[in-house]
Amino acid sequence: MKKILIYTLLSLALFTGCKKEEVLIDGERPEERTTAAVTKYTNELTGSANGWKAFLYPAGGSGYSFYFNFTKDNKVSMYADLDVDPARESMESTFRVKALQNPTLSFDTYSYLHILADPDPSTFGGNAGWGLYSDFEFTFDKQVGDSIMLTGKLLKSKLVLVKATQAEKNLYNAEGLLNSIFTSVDYIDNNNNMYFTLVDAIKVQTSINYNQKVVTLIWDDGSGGVSTASTGFAFTLTGIRFREALIYKGKSIQELTWDPVKQLFFTTVDGARLEVLSSPTTLYPLHLLLGIQYSGMVVPNATNYPGWGTEFVTRRAAAAAGTLTSGYNLRLDRMVFNFNTINNTMLLSADIYQGANRFVADFPYTFTKTTAGVYKFTGIAPTGNASLIVTQMAPLTTQRINADTFTLAYFTNPTTGEILGQFRSVQNPNFTFSGFLF
Repeated sequence: MKKILIYTLLSLALFTGCKKEEVLIDGERPEERTTAAVTKYTNELTGSANGWKAFLYPAGGSGYSFYFNFTKDNKVSMYADLDVDPARESMESTFRVKALQNPTLSFDTYSYLHILADPDPSTFGGNAGWGLYSDFEFTFDKQVGDSIMLTGKLLKSKLVLVKATQAEKNLYNAEGLLNSIFTSVDYIDNNNNMYFTLVDAIKVQTSINYNQKVVTLIWDDGSGGVSTASTGFAFTLTGIRFREALIYKGKSIQELTWDPVKQLFFTTVDGARLEVLSSPTTLYPLHLLLGIQYSGMVVPNATNYPGWGTEFVTRRAAAAAGTLTSGYNLRLDRMVFNFNTINNTMLLSADIYQGANRFVADFPYTFTKTTAGVYKFTGIAPTGNASLIVTQMAPLTTQRINADTFTLAYFTNPTTGEILGQFRSVQNPNFTFSGFLF
């Protein structure tokens, strides 16, 4: 009995010693360390008199900028570069810094941040149930100087907070973010051929897709094709900031700043100013940029249009008349040609209207392309709405797009000077059609 009692006491002593060693880290219990971190970060957030610039990079890609002003009563006001109203109008929400497994920043009422994560695609696009795969609850990673780095708890979005200055706070409140967006978008729309040269004579095209919030560098790979480097970006008060640096020939580019005097973007590389110039002519053939700078082309609803050949005009009119008398009383509207250059597929989506109701008829294709940029499209059996008008659309599809080979090139609208895209049949030169590149 004495031996059993001794062993029991020894076991209790060992257990007690292990337990004490398990809970103490640098002399503090984990909950004490977390509580101290919560207090520290709460004071940091609310203690910045001029608020915080913020850059959010969702797991789904792209980038978005915010301005946050945290107050001690757990309120946060914000601007965002999501659209005109969020950039112009401040929204108030609530926040908490909580002691979970790690100190956590939670935006706990609906705000501009939640728009990106909204599961309804009609709110801001994205995927049903997930939105743009963004977070509104973040764990604190670290603080470096005036910057705090955080990671989304659910989807691992990256959020960077940077202390704002008094001048920056004043600009946000005076619609400075909105003005910066308007300036950038207007310049991008009017300069399709931006480029820079760095360490060699190769012109590196700089494509900025502000709808998808993606910037892409494009350059000649020396073998008849192009190489690319892409990343998401967010608008700032002075230009655009990249999700991560883009590397060209060992040189790093992290952001583009707008020069209001010279009316162009510039950046700094190895301490030297590098200006992004605009070429009056295209730098690379259109077929090399489909799937990179452009997703495809929109052919508008019209009876004639710049860049349309006589045969296309006649055949489109025949297709429109056929759909109207098909028995469903359908009106042919615009046609969208969407390219997937990874899978070598193209989707022709034709808008068709029955009265005021819009429907979409999808005609899928696969394609091959020569190094010279000659396409051969092979139709896949249409289904859904498209199956109702296969015969009526045949003058355009079966008899030409499916049968001919095509080149795709730029076309300049002779009236407006706008750069369009144009399909050109190799076998039938009068079967050409143009539209807006997107």
